[in-house]
Amino acid sequence: MSLDVTQGSVVAVDPDELRAIAARLEQVVAAADWAVGCARRSESLQAQLPLDRAVFWTGAGAGRDSCLAVYDEATELVAALRLAGDTYEAMELQTLLTMHGDGARTADGGAARDQLEALAERNPEAWREAVSLHKEWLLGSGRDLADHFDSPGLPGAEAMAGLVLGMIGMRLATGMGRGSEGEPERARRRAGAVPGVSDRVVPMRVERLVRRDAAPAGLAESISRIPNGEVDDGRSGARVRVDRYTMPDGSERFVAYLSGSRGAPWETSEPFGWRQNLALYQGEAESEGYDFALEALERAGATEGAVVDVTGFSQGSMIAQRLATDSAFDVQHVTTIGAPLRVPMGEQVTSLTLAHEDDPVAALADGGSPARLGDDDSLVISRAYEEARTGLLEWDVAAHRVSAYAETAAIFEESGDPRAESVRAYFARLAEAAEVETFFFHAPGADEGARRTEF
Repeated sequence: MSLDVTQGSVVAVDPDELRAIAARLEQVVAAADWAVGCARRSESLQAQLPLDRAVFWTGAGAGRDSCLAVYDEATELVAALRLAGDTYEAMELQTLLTMHGDGARTADGGAARDQLEALAERNPEAWREAVSLHKEWLLGSGRDLADHFDSPGLPGAEAMAGLVLGMIGMRLATGMGRGSEGEPERARRRAGAVPGVSDRVVPMRVERLVRRDAAPAGLAESISRIPNGEVDDGRSGARVRVDRYTMPDGSERFVAYLSGSRGAPWETSEPFGWRQNLALYQGEAESEGYDFALEALERAGATEGAVVDVTGFSQGSMIAQRLATDSAFDVQHVTTIGAPLRVPMGEQVTSLTLAHEDDPVAALADGGSPARLGDDDSLVISRAYEEARTGLLEWDVAAHRVSAYAETAAIFEESGDPRAESVRAYFARLAEAAEVETFFFHAPGADEGARRTEF
């Protein structure tokens, strides 16, 4: 069982900086070459001394060997840096061509196609490496993604394929960039347009419970609290669950659990409907699901500045990210599973991201975030859900389920990874609560008994 745990951000690489470092290292190569020459001349002079006056130096040849080692290593590093610089530049140019076609221009106004052809002629090895990496990337994401669904496992696979293809076509057609890397532009689009808390009454049905010692035991149990249609427990039709914790010092903390998309793709009255996915993905200022979540938190007692933690699945994960970046709540902890976007949420937020490598929705975040997703304790936890079919061409809608991600969370908690300690500490703090009130918020008119396909 392979589990990858990282902080998830994309590493920005400047090809010119790599070449500049290579140029500085060439000075080391020249100095080491000069030192090797000095050592060899010294040995030659010593060999010319009469035998009765020969001087035997301690460690003869050691200096020459050390200088040769530095020379060889520095020479190899210079070559590797120059190859990496040209490969990264080739990938950047190829990405521009993928996004904008043959008319793509670089920042200096030059034609991307011409620059790529010149680079291929100058450094064929870098060009071959870039071609290989680009093919690998296309197999694992982008326009080839929906061609490789395998054994959907849940109803609605055709609708899922339509959603994936629609999102990919939209982002390419509008030039908004790929996956999570388009988030800065999406944020600018809605800047100043999203209210901090709900400014209107959102229709919903509320169910309230009062329990004690009701904090989840850990990450896996917390994820299982997300309302979902996989298990008909009488409350699976809820769209949002909010737990209100009253801590021993009298302070309050709210934890919201947000559903994925509900209903059929053609339904328009559902606040967590499929059409909301596109609006959230594009960064539109208005989203009925976002308003529903804001209203639910307010009805549970959260006011401006209240401490709120959020756990969201699929569409709910995009709403959770927006609560952290846009709302007036003090969002401190965000957990997303099966998220089609990875959004930087600031140093004040601990972000936990669970993404299956064979989850086609999680793959929409291809390219990853251009920055770290949260504070130093933030993590991206990933694995292939179906180990037997791991591979770039194997995508399975079954990997995009709440229960599947709960399994991955349990594996992480039992892995012995020292980074799991901060996660355990978070749930231990919740367990200190004197009282926990639980609220379930249902969309009006939703069929509570029906199992719904959820993404």
